[in-house]
Amino acid sequence: MFVTHSFQIPYDRNIYKELRTMQREAASVWNDIVREATSYYFACKKWVSKTEIQAIRKQTYNLHSQTVQAIADKYAANRETIRQLRKTDKKAKYPWRRKYYYCIPLKKASMDISTNTITIKKVDYGFSLSDLLTKKKKKNWNEKFPKQHTSVVIPNRSEEHLDACNYAEIVWRNGAYWFCYAVQIPEQDLSAHEKKVAGGDLGEIHAVTVATEDRALVLSGRAMPSISQFRAKALADLSKKMSRCKKGSRQ
Repeated sequence: MFVTHSFQIPYDRNIYKELRTMQREAASVWNDIVREATSYYFACKKWVSKTEIQAIRKQTYNLHSQTVQAIADKYAANRETIRQLRKTDKKAKYPWRRKYYYCIPLKKASMDISTNTITIKKVDYGFSLSDLLTKKKKKNWNEKFPKQHTSVVIPNRSEEHLDACNYAEIVWRNGAYWFCYAVQIPEQDLSAHEKKVAGGDLGEIHAVTVATEDRALVLSGRAMPSISQFRAKALADLSKKMSRCKKGSRQ
């Protein structure tokens, strides 16, 4: 059985700066994939395959190759989901929106996990794309790409052993970076436990109520309406203040 957990990456100026740069680079990968796949579809009336996308994007960005492949996998999965949705809903749109930041997907080969730290691998090229195109215009240019393997080290605050972690993501949530991961845990053998029939009821105040012949379990959900109400009040306050503003005003 797979379970998903996450922990907040403690603030460090250098770490957050590196992760922000990787987010922008991941957004560049996503935008290039969306643009090229859409142009290919309009030109050839068919979608470019995931293997071809990965081959085109190879050794092009300052990210680990497995991270670039993971972004291509996410695009292919997104495209397949939209294809299924369009069978019943023609308003569903394929990916088209330009992104400025994107989550950082990590496969097992793109990170080294120890007891105290998690090392995120990346690659830095000596030339930017504009400099590379300028150098290629020169005659007899045969300089190799200066490629450097670098990394970002974050503390390991997970409660589980991440030796068997094959996939993770770094996302921005509520003003901080979070390391989200999936691990496989052994399933418990429940064959020796006594089985009873239970009845359940779903509600708003009490999210779940489950009862058997001799026991009952009530999960309260009063926090959910409170959070929703606070969010609505905050948005109403912001909307009230924004309605007084004029476009181009300095106030």
